[in-house]
Formats: sequence, C-alpha cells, structure tokens
Amino acid sequence: MDSTSATTILPAEVESTPVAIAPSAGPPPQRWKILVPRILGWAVIAILVWTAGVEGLHLRRWVFEISDAIRFNDDDARGLMWGLIASGPEGFLNQYDKMQPEVPEWQDQLWVPWLDYSPLRLLVMRQWAAWVRVHHPPEPGTPLMDVWQRPYPFNEPVMLFNTTLEAFSAVCAFFLTRLWVLRGSRGEKYSHFHGTWQGIVAAMVIWFSPDIIISAHAWFQWDTWAIPWYLCACLLASLDWWFAAGLAVAIGVNLKGQMMSVAPIFIIWPLVQGRFGGSLRWICGMAFGMAMIASPWLISYLLPDLLQKARDVQTYTAASEYPFDLFVIPRILDVPATIWIAEMLIVSAAVPWLLKVLLPTQTSPSESRLKAILHSRRTWVAVAAILLMATAYWPWLLKVNRAGWYFGLLASAALAAAVLFFKWKNQPYVWAAIVAGGLFSCVGLFHGTTGWWECSFHYGSIHWPYMVTGPASNLPAVFELRFGWPHRNDEIAFTLPAIAGHWPSFMIKGFDWPAAPVDVTSKMLFNTAYAVMLVLSGIAIGLQARRNDRRMLVALATPWILFFLIPTQIQERNLVYGAGAAACCIGDSVGMALLGVLLASFSAIMHIIRLLDWRSSDLDAFGQNLSDAFPHIFSPQSGHTMLQYLQAMHPDMAWGVLVIGMVFFYLSFVPSRRRKRDI
Repeated sequence: MDSTSATTILPAEVESTPVAIAPSAGPPPQRWKILVPRILGWAVIAILVWTAGVEGLHLRRWVFEISDAIRFNDDDARGLMWGLIASGPEGFLNQYDKMQPEVPEWQDQLWVPWLDYSPLRLLVMRQWAAWVRVHHPPEPGTPLMDVWQRPYPFNEPVMLFNTTLEAFSAVCAFFLTRLWVLRGSRGEKYSHFHGTWQGIVAAMVIWFSPDIIISAHAWFQWDTWAIPWYLCACLLASLDWWFAAGLAVAIGVNLKGQMMSVAPIFIIWPLVQGRFGGSLRWICGMAFGMAMIASPWLISYLLPDLLQKARDVQTYTAASEYPFDLFVIPRILDVPATIWIAEMLIVSAAVPWLLKVLLPTQTSPSESRLKAILHSRRTWVAVAAILLMATAYWPWLLKVNRAGWYFGLLASAALAAAVLFFKWKNQPYVWAAIVAGGLFSCVGLFHGTTGWWECSFHYGSIHWPYMVTGPASNLPAVFELRFGWPHRNDEIAFTLPAIAGHWPSFMIKGFDWPAAPVDVTSKMLFNTAYAVMLVLSGIAIGLQARRNDRRMLVALATPWILFFLIPTQIQERNLVYGAGAAACCIGDSVGMALLGVLLASFSAIMHIIRLLDWRSSDLDAFGQNLSDAFPHIFSPQSGHTMLQYLQAMHPDMAWGVLVIGMVFFYLSFVPSRRRKRDI
C-alpha cells in the first residue's frame, strides 16, 4: 500500500472502535485446591515407600532363612577366607602380588585358593573378616575355608551391604525413569505426578525383584553390586555429568569386573550425539577412578630381593600350601613416582597461568589467537623456562627413566596449554587425566605392579574357559547342548575355507586374503558377535538420547541382555544385570516392563536350578522348610519336584531370552509412538 492510498485514523475513531473482549475464564482456582491433592498424593507415596521398604527387609530375612539348606556356601566360605587372609599379617595390598602367578588350571581344583576378586570386592571381604575376628573369632587351627558359619548374625554385615546397594539401585531406578519420562513428554500436558509413578514402579520392581533377592540373600552372592552403579552412571550421563559417570563405572568395575564388558557404550553414546567432549570427560573420569582405586599398587612396591625369595618358595610349593606369612613383606612408598606425579600437576597448573599472563593483546582483527601467542617473545621465554626446568629436573632420580619423565612433564604442559584454546572449565578434567596417566605409567617407569589387574580382570576372564558355567540358558549353551559344539570355548568349532583358494574373484590387490583355512573357536565367534552388537547398542543409545525419547530406558537395558545372551564363559546369575536395568522400562510402556519382569523370572529360575542342583542332598530339608511355611501349597518333596521341572527348562529358556533380547534390540533403534506422532 502506497502513501496516497493509506487511510488516516483519527484518535476519536480509535476511541469509538469497538474492541473484542475474550470471554472470562472464571476466577483462578484456589490455591488449596491444587496443594491439597498434591500433599495427599505425596503422603500416599511416602506411606507406600515406607511400607515397601519394611516389607522388603522382612522378605530378605525370610528368604535367607528358608533357603539355608540349599545355600551355595562355597562362594561365601571362599569370600570370607580371602577376607581373613587380607586382614591377617600379610595385609590387604600384598594379596595380588602373592597370587599374580595364577594359572587357568587352578580352576579345576576347587581346593586351590585362586583369587579373582577386584580391589573393592576384596576390600569388602576384608572388612567383613575384620568384623568376624572381633564378634565371632575363629577357633585356633581352624582351616580358613571352614571358618564361615550359616546363621544370619554371622553374615549380617554382607547382608546389610547387599541390602544397602539394592536400596541404592531402587533410588537410581526411580530418578532415571522419571528423568526420561519427563524428557520424552516435552510439549505434552501432564499432571504433577507424571513420571513419578513410573519411577516408583521401577523402584518397586528393583526392590522386590526375585532374582536380585535370591542372588543377594539366598545364594548369597555379590553380582547385584554392579546394578546400582550402572544405573547411577546412566543417570549421571543423562544429566551430562560425564566425568562423574566415569567415576561411577570405575567403582562398579572394581566391585564386579563384568561391568567392564558394557562400559564402551558410554564412549559411543555421546559420540553419536556429536558431543566429543562428553566422551573425553567420561574417559577422564573412568581412568581417574580406576587409577585412584589401583594407586596403592601403583605407587608402592615390595622390595625386589624379598619378593624374589617369596617367589622361590612359590615355585616349589602348591598353592594350597602357601604359608600364611609368606608375603609378610612391608610395602615401600615409591617417592620418585609421587614426586613425578606432583610435578606434572604443578606444570599443568602453571603453564596455562603463565600463558594467560604472557598472552599478548590482539592488535589485528585478522590475527588469530594462536598466531598472537606464537609471535610473542614472552611466550617463547616461558617455553624456554619450562625446558630449562625439565633439563635440570631432579638429577638425583634414576637416569634410566629420565626420558619418560621428560615426556610426562612436556605432555602435561602441552595438554594444559591446549585448554587455553578451548574452555578453562575443562582444567580439572586435564588434571584428572594427568594423574591417571601418571599413575598407570608408574608400571613402566617406576615400580608399579600389575598383580591387581592380573588377578582381578585377566585371570577372571580365563579361569573358566567353557562355553557356559552352570545352567546359563543362552546361545552358547544351546549350541553346546543341542548342537554338539565343544564344551571348552578355546576348541575349534568350525573351519573357514581359504578365500584365496576357493574364491579367486575376491582377490583385491594389496589385501592379504587368507591362503589357508582359518580355524574358528566358539569364543572367537560369540565374543566377536557380542562386540558388534555392543557397538550397535551404543549407537542406539546415542540415537534415543538425541531424540530425547523415553525409549532410551529400553536402549540402556539392551547391552546387559546381550551380554548374557551371546558371549561364552557366562554364568547363570549374569542375567540379573539385564533384568535389573530392564526394571526402568515401565517408563516406556507396560508391555516392555512385563518383558523385564519375565527376564527377572528367567534369571530367578536359573538361580534356583543352580542352588537345587548344587545342594541336591539337602532337597528334603529345603522341601520341609517350604512345607512348614506354606503347608497348603508345598509338600516335603517340593525340592525334588522343583528341580525336576525347572531343570528341564535348561537350556531351552535361551529361546525366550533370545526373543526378548531381539525385541529390546529392535526397539532400541525405533522411536516411541509419542515421538513418531511428533515427527
């Protein structure tokens, strides 16, 4: 519209122009009408949580008592034995140095005291044994494997520890479920308690999960220790606290080493989101946590001559006959190593400060910050000062390691200086990475030992070289028991023909195709398949995180289900991890929650098969316990009946676990229905 055609509106006309007034929506609701329902709702929730907590405690005590006849006491006796040794004259730290010469053949001899406990797990056993020495002192001369006793008061510290971690699992499940339900409901209208009821259901499923209760209070074992730390790490990562998530995973790994098998998803998850800093922060947290837990073995050592004398005794002595004072050797603090790590921290803190002080003012708009720093004389003066300090670096230290020390100092300085070109808030992560790298490098540069790794993680991965251990109903069990594959996972399962000889058209210049047949073991096949599926699961988690989809809860449970389903050397109780993580699936749908409950049922059945089969001579006592508790349901022969029917389900339960696992895997990639409507 041009100026000649514009219509001028006078003020009088504006005043006389009728204005449309929206109809009144009525008076705002009174505040008490909003607060009262919320207060009542939270009161009901508080009563429910309190009642569930109390009843859960009673249930755990009842399960412990009624399952006494079929308890898998070898694990309990072995755990207490190692606790007694670790709390004895040899000490906690020396156990890994003593047991480092372990060989896989020891697993065939149950009387050999092999050690596959990770550091924090051994520490818990040590604290339990220290408590036992005070409250239930063993009789002099009693073999350490015979010190363990069946009554509840004797095992109370471990029972309370298990219960505490189960409560922690329920809390983490509540907050993780609620978080992703709310994130997946953005843009929708929902009530005040939206996400809360799903979180409470997830917590209740964890708290009353049959497989968790059987594993931790009937068996009793320590597998449930990994569940809270995995859920905690997932929650922290979802809140973008990646460094803290790495610390949580490190704690979980050092309680149960199986958690390391799913840890890579925390690197893939942020990478798929395009958040490379998240991956780096998680790696820093994981490395820092592992290094700090292992630091007593990295910056202290046993005197070489005394260690060699103990090794000579071990060479000519059976492991079961090691003297209890064989490794009563004082540990020496590695002072040069501690000074070196402290110097790296000083350099990493000083270099950015010097560069910031000496940083020249940018005079030209076109001149980059990097060029401004490089063109400054003050920068080169600071670099020269750093080099001079490194050249004069503690001449009293051993010359053989001088090159490694120089590299550590210069790497710390470069890493800290690089922070200036990114964000200053990343400086603490750099310090954590420097401490972790310095501690781990003490193994090669100073006197750090690797026994803690060899016993905790390496030996644990080789001392059961079988397709499965116990009644684990997974794919390796099906291939062994139904298709006749070898029992040992290191035996040849099949042979691939030579590609170069049979398919010459596949020949590519520059690529060395196998010219001879390739022997494939079941361990190579299944573990490789699991590695591929784990990477895909990590990608699925990242995709769901990018969508802010509540189906993220399904994706987070998938890696643990695949961990039980595919690799070899899996035990029947390892499904408890996947079933525990699947408790949060109520946040996605009731159907997925029911599949999670079904997984927990499968896991509980496998636990029961193992216990009934192991203590088959005590089935009458167990059946009598059930008959006394439920006379209208169970007879004194119920133990034999349960074993007969449940044992027939192994290994074919694997097909049910496979179907559930594939449903989880598929839905890990697919958006939820709510998300599809938004798209």
